[in-house]
Amino acid sequence: MPRPPKRQQLRYTVAIVDDGQTERIYFADVVDTDRPANLSIFPDYPRKIGNYKGVLERAITLAKDYSRVYALIDMDKVIQDGQQTEYRADKAAAAVKGVIVLENNPCFEIWLLLHFVYTGKLFSSCNDVSAELRKPARITGYDKSEKFLRKARLYHTYKTQLREKAIGHAKRLEIKRDEQDELFPRAQTAEFFEWYFEKDDNNK
Repeated sequence: MPRPPKRQQLRYTVAIVDDGQTERIYFADVVDTDRPANLSIFPDYPRKIGNYKGVLERAITLAKDYSRVYALIDMDKVIQDGQQTEYRADKAAAAVKGVIVLENNPCFEIWLLLHFVYTGKLFSSCNDVSAELRKPARITGYDKSEKFLRKARLYHTYKTQLREKAIGHAKRLEIKRDEQDELFPRAQTAEFFEWYFEKDDNNK
């Protein structure tokens, strides 16, 4: 009697596009830490883009070649430059092309802060969030330099807090979001990790 065929597991290729060194190093650490089976993650760091448009355009070009493409957008500059209306139209256009847009408000550091505490504080700048991160029992001496980020291995070091706190805190921020001020914190990076861990758990 012939053996039943083995179930073939799909191999996902994921591109994560952003305009920041912090994100690139963070997601490279995800790969180094987990060595995820059937998943290749490519942190993409398009240097000298400087705005959300470049991130979305880069993500659109990659969408045809990857199983999933995420574009991480820091909202602080969008808001400071008064580009909200234009951004919403560009975001919708990118979504039509298959890009999953994830907003962090004001910046990626809010995702890191949610590993330690839930907050609905209205931060006016990323520097304010970084200052919160440096408080006791959080990330001592946090700064955005490449030397610090590589040594700190933020995903590896705080993975437990990510699963136990950060995702839940980020989801809580989405409750009645339409009623909130535009500066209200957001960390949609959590949506990537919800998908990532669910996929990983299903493959075990």
